[in-house]
Amino acid sequence: MNHKNILFLLFLTLGHQILAEAPPNFIILYADDLGYADTSVQMMDDEPSTKHDFIRTPGVERLAEIGARFTAAYAPSPTCTASRISIQHGQSTARIQYRNVFDVLSAVQRPDGYEAEVTMAEMLKDSGRNYVTAHFGKGCSAMGRFDDAGYDITDENPGEAGGNGNGHGSYWDPIKDKTPFPPGNPKRMYSLMKDSAVFVKKHAGKQPFFMMVSHYAPHIPHLCTKETFERTKKRWVEMGRDTEGIEKERSSVHRDITYAGMVEEMDMTLVAILDALEAKGQLENTYVIFTSDNGGGHSERREVDGENRRFNGPLQEGKRSIYEGGIRVPTVISGPGIKAGSQCDVPIVQWDFLSTFHDLSGSKGAMPPNVDGGSLRQVFEKGNKGKVKRVAPGIIHHYTCHYHPPISSIIMGDYKLMRHLNSGELKLFNLKTDYREENNLASEMPEKVAAMDSSRRNYVENVDGGTAEQVREALYKTMDKFSRQSKEGFRKKVAQLKKENPSDPDEQIASLLKDLNKKLIKNELNSEKTRLHVRNHSWREGAPKKDAEKNVEAKWVDLTLETVLEEKP
Repeated sequence: MNHKNILFLLFLTLGHQILAEAPPNFIILYADDLGYADTSVQMMDDEPSTKHDFIRTPGVERLAEIGARFTAAYAPSPTCTASRISIQHGQSTARIQYRNVFDVLSAVQRPDGYEAEVTMAEMLKDSGRNYVTAHFGKGCSAMGRFDDAGYDITDENPGEAGGNGNGHGSYWDPIKDKTPFPPGNPKRMYSLMKDSAVFVKKHAGKQPFFMMVSHYAPHIPHLCTKETFERTKKRWVEMGRDTEGIEKERSSVHRDITYAGMVEEMDMTLVAILDALEAKGQLENTYVIFTSDNGGGHSERREVDGENRRFNGPLQEGKRSIYEGGIRVPTVISGPGIKAGSQCDVPIVQWDFLSTFHDLSGSKGAMPPNVDGGSLRQVFEKGNKGKVKRVAPGIIHHYTCHYHPPISSIIMGDYKLMRHLNSGELKLFNLKTDYREENNLASEMPEKVAAMDSSRRNYVENVDGGTAEQVREALYKTMDKFSRQSKEGFRKKVAQLKKENPSDPDEQIASLLKDLNKKLIKNELNSEKTRLHVRNHSWREGAPKKDAEKNVEAKWVDLTLETVLEEKP
């Protein structure tokens, strides 16, 4: 062999080593309120109802063909804000101390917010592997701006203190000017598709990257373009489906068609991302994760034992519930080592992703402190034979909500234990054989119930996860604070009016007083709903709002001008 051939083989070998050692890319496409069976991918091979019978998602189908369906993948919370904080920091909602939307206890426990915590982006930036990071779409109000949380590139508006916030996708600038999205870009879906594809084309193959695309869809209000609605409606009619009220926006048929069109338009982002990766030759070196922040809000309703219940495919309940339909979410993942077209039944949770990225990136930095998740490397490479070693004793959902049923649960192995935090009632299900949660085993397996509940309770106490009682007390104090602030604002406005001496001071003061009483009544109503919530033992519904309204109406007396002005601040 001559010297030229030897050099050629040497360079070829070194080239292969360099390519093999190149850090992988990571992409998370995060849907908002997407139900377990709201795609055209059948999540479980043996369960046809885990695939939607009308909605078409070719992007998710394509991802499932090259990757794996994770049948038991969990969001951190059944509502969005808690999930969005948890996934960023690799911690359960109990440890990160944000458990639901408008978590009033979090402000007490975390008065300085979350700047001291490490996000996925910050971890990868500190990995020594030259990652560039991006976040597009829905943010998280409790965290603030994502360009202050380790993300090099975002679509946040300059000067918007809360970044994109975690609103419903109606405005470009949700906090300041509230400029609505144009009809051709509902829920920001088309700009998200464009921004994400441009980012991939710019960075793929040049340096490793992490991109999170956080959709506002399919959260309410349900929107799609007119063209997509008409196309979807035509298919609906051609399939012989119910057309009663199809032209009326408030009809169930019109809503179902709009919802389907919205999910299909959202799916186009995944198609664009996969196309861009393929064009850049980076598809095989990229972990692409498609999932949702919580269970479906657009749930099917059926009568069961005289009750009107919600379902997401075969799973009970949906968004806002600790039943499987509220926390088990559609999840498809492709990437190096993941078997194409496979199904994995090992339970995973989204706070595993930070640990997974740390492992797979070959990070040279230390693992961030307080992480609950475990690396999914084994599960990616071995499927159902893989295991996940977590810091937390199981997958814990600690939902101390003051307006939905407060339930704390733990999943260990095949079993899930739920404790109602008002009544103390316990439920135990074998999720492997009973993912529909129809057979409560609590009375048959008292030792397992005691052991699992002890693990759950000890973990929550160790991380100061908070109690339902603490949440309610925080709510009362928050409403009192809001009322004091409203009164102080009223007094300042009245004082200003007296200085200005307008021609109609009495009318203006009367209008201000009317607005003040409306705010105070609203605060008192929130407190009264929470007081009634203590006695609510339902596993499915919150305390009746009408009862709270009736109680407040019976005892409320509007404040007078003299009363407010005489009250000490």
